[in-house]
Amino acid sequence: MMLQGLFTPDTLLLIGLALVLAYFGSQIMKAVGIPQILGFMVAGLFLGVIGWFDTSTRLGLTPLVDIALGLIGYNIGLEIRKEVFGGQTRRMSVILLAESILTFVLVTLLAVAIIGQWHIAIVFGAVASATDPASTVMVIWERKCKGNLTETLMFILAMDDIIAILLADISISIAVLFYAGSGTLSITMALVTTAYEIAASCAAGAVLGAVMVFFVNREDNRREILEFELGMVVLLVGLMSWLHLSPILSSMVFGFMVGNYVSTDKDPVSHTLKVVMSPIVMIFFVIVGASIDLSVIVQYTVVLLAGTYVLGRTAAKYFGARAGAAVTGTPPLTTKYLGLCLMSQAGVAVGLSLIVEQNFMALGVPEAEYFGVLILNVVALTTMILQIFGPIAASEGLRRAGEFPEDLCEPGAEDGDSPSLEQEVNEEKPPG
Repeated sequence: MMLQGLFTPDTLLLIGLALVLAYFGSQIMKAVGIPQILGFMVAGLFLGVIGWFDTSTRLGLTPLVDIALGLIGYNIGLEIRKEVFGGQTRRMSVILLAESILTFVLVTLLAVAIIGQWHIAIVFGAVASATDPASTVMVIWERKCKGNLTETLMFILAMDDIIAILLADISISIAVLFYAGSGTLSITMALVTTAYEIAASCAAGAVLGAVMVFFVNREDNRREILEFELGMVVLLVGLMSWLHLSPILSSMVFGFMVGNYVSTDKDPVSHTLKVVMSPIVMIFFVIVGASIDLSVIVQYTVVLLAGTYVLGRTAAKYFGARAGAAVTGTPPLTTKYLGLCLMSQAGVAVGLSLIVEQNFMALGVPEAEYFGVLILNVVALTTMILQIFGPIAASEGLRRAGEFPEDLCEPGAEDGDSPSLEQEVNEEKPPG
């Protein structure tokens, strides 16, 4: 009866309409060279504005949101190769910490200056530290980029969201305790609780990932266990929801296990599974778009916050990456252009903002509810902005670093600056 109340014929009709509109929105964005998720969010915004996607509908679709968060984490985990932890791990870890921590600190300070609430500002800082790997990796794959910048970038993209999730878990715990404790706050309690949640989420993902690897390695045709693979992701997400742990982090660990420990002679993640994932993730971004409140977005505070957030995050990512690369003796081109490749923001940041809103709404405190809506709307708005110029900046950074195949094969063939480009490419080779 409960499921029947949630998924009424009107809800099913709306889901179908949302998928169709999201498809056409994505095709329009694709035609003009903008990542497709912006089309999904615009479709949701349209449905929300005309009143067809209200709060009760969003609450009814919460299970789909949780599954989508798990699938996003699973996909990120699949892309994290254990090989990235070899070789120059220490150097790349310094760069990672420099750009992520600087972003957290700078955006937090700017947010405090605007809203005057430090427990809310740290949430903005944590969410801002996340970087969208999907659109940037797509640029790398499409252009078949190779080189030191590409290798460093893949490591940063793989680990950046983990840092963001950890920071967000701590920030959310502190903010929730601030309201739950009527102004009295135990930082120790927040840190201990968060440490438990992180450890338990990682352990659950690792255990279920090991189970998944066991079965995949004993099945010749991976497509035969497609239902089992998808079921394991949903089971993990459901378990995390029941235990009040992190579905994104646990699914990321699960994906890492599957991506790295399935025998190399087995099929990679089947195309069919990715097709099944696609509409669920699409609906997730539609829901985020529908959550945008235009009456909130046009407020002066939101516009100021969004603009400051974008500028602060952009500056921190660029100069943090550049400073970290400089102090570790990273080759010149990587030092110069790495920051340009870290501008995109999407799935994890949006997912974390949605988790923040859900946690704040559950408190039943008017001020917390207001800030929950504020954070979600600011992050959704900034994601739309960053998804437009982020992939463009990444593509330009990789091109300027000479890591497009045509630059590597034929340096000096494209423009008047090509001799210096060739010289920089030669300098890029790490010392023997």
